[in-house]
Amino acid sequence: MKRVKLGSTIILVLYSLIWISCVSQKKHQSLEKDYDNLRSRYDMLDVKSDEMQALIDRLEREKQLLQTEADKVDGLTKQLSRLQNNLAEFENMQSQFKNNNEKEIAALLEQLQKDKEELQKKEEELRERNKKLIDLQAALDKKEQAVKELRKKVADALLGFEGKGLTIEQKDGKVYVSMDEKLLFKSGRYDVEQGGVTALEQLAKVLEQNTDINIMVEGHTDSLAYQGSGNLIDNWDLSVKRATTVVRTLLKGGSTIDPKRVIAAGHSEYAPINTNKTAEGRQQNRRTEIILSPKIDELLKSLESN
Repeated sequence: MKRVKLGSTIILVLYSLIWISCVSQKKHQSLEKDYDNLRSRYDMLDVKSDEMQALIDRLEREKQLLQTEADKVDGLTKQLSRLQNNLAEFENMQSQFKNNNEKEIAALLEQLQKDKEELQKKEEELRERNKKLIDLQAALDKKEQAVKELRKKVADALLGFEGKGLTIEQKDGKVYVSMDEKLLFKSGRYDVEQGGVTALEQLAKVLEQNTDINIMVEGHTDSLAYQGSGNLIDNWDLSVKRATTVVRTLLKGGSTIDPKRVIAAGHSEYAPINTNKTAEGRQQNRRTEIILSPKIDELLKSLESN
């Protein structure tokens, strides 16, 4: 804009000089015409210059706007690039997670299958064990019933002797027939008195009829030292000898009791049921116990199978 106005000024100066130099009228008119033309062109250029300047200003503003938008686009492009990178990383992580997850799921399914098979095996074992327990319980019930029946038979056979130095007790799945010393023996002796023989003969009849009963005969003494004579040395000898004498009495004559069912044992003073410090306690300790128990072969087989 400034360059256009400067040119216009120069032209005016030149024309002034020409006019001062007294050029001819014709020349003067020609110059005036040229001046008018130039003036017109100048004004037109001046208008154009203003329009161009306005256009330049507008373009400059648009440039700035475009630059701003370009900066935004550049920022968005960078943000988009970051998002794309993040997406790629996420997809990679997702792929790895999927692969790992599939492996874990496969391993879990395999373990679940193994656990299922193991559980089925355990359930089968449990069913088998329950069956064995049922069989075992049935055997125990059968044994318990046999003991009850045996006690009744023994009690019926020895009815006249109960309360006369003889007691019958059922415990621990066995029948205990306990005979005081006064029923079977004289003090310090081991040969059975007639009253004791009668009781043992009645008991033998029951044992003959019940062949599935095992018989344990145990001799017991008090803690006083043995004062007798003969082949016996001490209470051990006395307790054992009394047990064997009772066994012989049960098996004597025409008894059908199988000797294999019978065991004789002596405990001396070492299995007391009362104190040895009183006369009454020592009397209770001097006893012979006949322990009757049903054979438990069937029960033992059940236990071994379990």
